[in-house]
Amino acid sequence: MAHHIETQPTPPLRDTVTVVFFMIWVQLIGSMASLWLPAIAPEAAAALGIDASLIGLQVVVVYLGGMITSLFAGGLVARLGAWRVSQVSLGLFALAHLIISSGALPLMALGSFIIGFGYGLINPPAAHLMSKVVTPKNRNLVFSIRFTGVPLGGIAASTFAPAIALSLDWQSSMYVTIGVAVAMVFIMEFFRKRWDSDRSRAAPLFRSPLADIKAAWKLPAIRWLCFTGLFLAAIQLSLNAFAVTFLVEETGYTLVAAGLALTAVQVAGVIGRIAWGVLADRIRSGFTALIINALLTALSALATVFVAPEWPVGIVYLLFFIFGFTAMGWNGVFASAVVEHSPQGKAGNMTGAALFFTFSGVIVGPAVFTLGYQLVGTYSGSFMVTAILALAGTGTIILAAKGARKSL
Repeated sequence: MAHHIETQPTPPLRDTVTVVFFMIWVQLIGSMASLWLPAIAPEAAAALGIDASLIGLQVVVVYLGGMITSLFAGGLVARLGAWRVSQVSLGLFALAHLIISSGALPLMALGSFIIGFGYGLINPPAAHLMSKVVTPKNRNLVFSIRFTGVPLGGIAASTFAPAIALSLDWQSSMYVTIGVAVAMVFIMEFFRKRWDSDRSRAAPLFRSPLADIKAAWKLPAIRWLCFTGLFLAAIQLSLNAFAVTFLVEETGYTLVAAGLALTAVQVAGVIGRIAWGVLADRIRSGFTALIINALLTALSALATVFVAPEWPVGIVYLLFFIFGFTAMGWNGVFASAVVEHSPQGKAGNMTGAALFFTFSGVIVGPAVFTLGYQLVGTYSGSFMVTAILALAGTGTIILAAKGARKSL
């Protein structure tokens, strides 16, 4: 059913490189746009006279916006073309940062919501375009390379945002994303005709947002992958959101030393995404790679429960590197599995449905982690909850693999 890519001739390398190059940039700019404000939270909060922890709410607002547009993305791709929808997402990031730079709190909330609108429009068009330029032998690796845009955007935001905010001011720093996003829209225009040749002017611009979820629900492999995305995204965001706080408050690390652990997580995420893609292609099974990934994530979370102040710093950093390698490394193989098991021509729609669940995991994860903290009283204890989520994810991957076998 879903192995339609295999019958196609091998796409020219130039096409694969072009699509992957631009999709990495779109992903990187989106990631940078969503993480820019959190990276300068203390500076912005001081200027606004609010508590820096309130900036944490921005993540929730962003992903709520993403959940909404991810369900409309499939229809937009059919009507406008995947390349144009990618440009629209960049335009939304620029607009959002322009609104946030006003410094008025209600407008900053609106701007964050618009970042989310753009973020929900990144992956469905990318999945549509990438499904044209991958082969069964390189699918997981190519998708995984594309997903390095997320941690690279995080690294860009955490590297440049604080420096620019301190040398100018936090509002002026927002113009960096605006400039980069607008420039990329113009550059992409030169390639649009080539990549949007399959769009249909007759396709309805907006359809029922539930249409893609209903379609995904009928396909067992996609249905269980949706839940997998929810569990694994919840872990990923919890690790990113609480690693620094955990190390500072419970093991006595300085902010800089704890920040290095988070950098280790991000760098491991870049390496991990490519490594898991290579593994999945090598063993010719994205599902097996995901099962190994989820089990190692569970073990990493479990090990974190026992981290204590007397642990050597090098061991703690190594643990967080391994945790990042697993908990941040699944995305490309996951996206590839969704595309591989989507009906022909529906890669964007199924990706949108899967993302709706994945983004909900982003919101649920930190909330569940916080609840764990309230119940147990320690951040290390909350990582036990993370380990349980990883085991739940392992279960849903196994169910997705079974569903895929039945539908062949």
